[in-house]
Amino acid sequence: MLSAMAVTMLLLQTGSGGLGGERGTGDQGPVPVPGPPDGELRIMLVGDSATQGSSGDHTWRYHLWTHLSEQGVDFDFVGPSDDMYSLDTEEPGDRSYAVPGFDTDHAARWGATARELSADIAEVAAEHDPQYLLVLAGTEDILAGGGADQALDGIAETVSTVRVVLDGARFVVGELPDVDGTGDDGRVNAEIARFNMGLVDLADQLTSAASPVVVAQVAREYVPAFDNWDATHPNVRGELKIAAAFADALAAPLGVGEGFSRPLPELSAGPLTAPEPEYEETDEGLLLSWKNVPGATDYRVVQRRLDPDPDEAGVIPADVRSEDDDRFLLVDSLFSGARYEFVVRPFKGRDEGTGSAPLKLVWDGEPPPAPSWVRVHEGGSRVTWEDVPEAGHYEVWVRRLECGPDQRAAPGGLRVAAAPPDRVVTRPANPATDGPDVPGGTDPEVEEPRPTPSQRPEPPVTVPEPDPDPPPPAAPAPGTSCAPPDDRGPEDGEGWHTLGSVGERTDWTVSVSGPHEVVVRSHRDYVKGGHSAGVVLTEGW
Repeated sequence: MLSAMAVTMLLLQTGSGGLGGERGTGDQGPVPVPGPPDGELRIMLVGDSATQGSSGDHTWRYHLWTHLSEQGVDFDFVGPSDDMYSLDTEEPGDRSYAVPGFDTDHAARWGATARELSADIAEVAAEHDPQYLLVLAGTEDILAGGGADQALDGIAETVSTVRVVLDGARFVVGELPDVDGTGDDGRVNAEIARFNMGLVDLADQLTSAASPVVVAQVAREYVPAFDNWDATHPNVRGELKIAAAFADALAAPLGVGEGFSRPLPELSAGPLTAPEPEYEETDEGLLLSWKNVPGATDYRVVQRRLDPDPDEAGVIPADVRSEDDDRFLLVDSLFSGARYEFVVRPFKGRDEGTGSAPLKLVWDGEPPPAPSWVRVHEGGSRVTWEDVPEAGHYEVWVRRLECGPDQRAAPGGLRVAAAPPDRVVTRPANPATDGPDVPGGTDPEVEEPRPTPSQRPEPPVTVPEPDPDPPPPAAPAPGTSCAPPDDRGPEDGEGWHTLGSVGERTDWTVSVSGPHEVVVRSHRDYVKGGHSAGVVLTEGW
């Protein structure tokens, strides 16, 4: 075999000036091209990663198969493999074709140079007996630092060694498309241009009456920035253009089917399978998860607050974690009680695929408990309460007491009606019972601890604007008592109005005058919590 190959190469070089040299100037006319043989045509696709394809691809093999099938051509793709390259395992064996169910046999290997492909192509051809070999190779030679001449040598060796075992094989050899984004585009594309120019001469030199070599004009319509999903690999648009170029070459002059109609259909690139996200509320935040979709090399999650206060959709600036076939994204800094929408968008390289259906949810909507142990201090000038860990800020509600005659005398001459059972009536601090040295007492002069500010963004204040306070009433006359008009809180009681948020503080400096009932409500972002029991502010005790 090696001897025969050497003789063939010697004849080519001496008869035409060698690879890349000037073409011969003999008096022979064009070599006639034989038509297709009778019966089913056996076609073998030979190449590197562009022909094998990777996870989630259609591959140009699919587009050519579809075209020839629609033309009514009786054919069979043959070869030792039927798979793609897995982007997850970085190994062959992936069969997640974008559209399965076509003839997937081929003789392509991910990352193979033209020279490497030529090393065993005669053995593969002898086993599968193709009548047509469609070859797209040489990019890997150039990317690895070799030049156009090395890649052309590999193509010539492929043709020569196949002819040792199949002297009547027909060949269609594809031009190489430019690359975009390799970091060495200038050198690589210059060598690709030299390869494509030399390929025409090489095809003329290699063509014989029984074994023609035809060039597929792949580069003519190819735009790598639009037709590749990364620097070198075709997306569905690039696949279609490669298939169209080979179909045109098969049709004329080889007489197999018809050429691809133009303009080519417009196709959307990127993974076709939409992710199906789920969610879980955790202590760290909202955990989104979904299964990996074929062909996706990356994901972007778009978040939008629907209500209240809708905002613009934006990509979450966080990394997606991978664990086997699962993908995860932790979303923090969400506002409790807000309704959000999330869409997971898969990408293959720079191509965006089919996004998920919107996932809508209300984050952390459980209301915080009502404040407890509401107390009045310093002669009725300050109100405090116990911190609610689940709350983010507090709101103060007040209403005036109703005063009227009462026979029960209170200290200081003011008579105070008994509060309803679920209300707490308090009094100013008493040195005899309150203080740091009295068991169970409090020190009015010492400010109580306040919660540490959170590191989260400033939460929204969702309480209404404070209502204007009516003019203060006259001091209760002797012999009168003051009490709430009913035993209901701000939800359904009469006369209540809000003084607005006091933030994270757990105390309020009294800003109303005259007898009032006070209630404190807890909030967490947009979630409204419970109201405390009421306390009574009176004057003249």
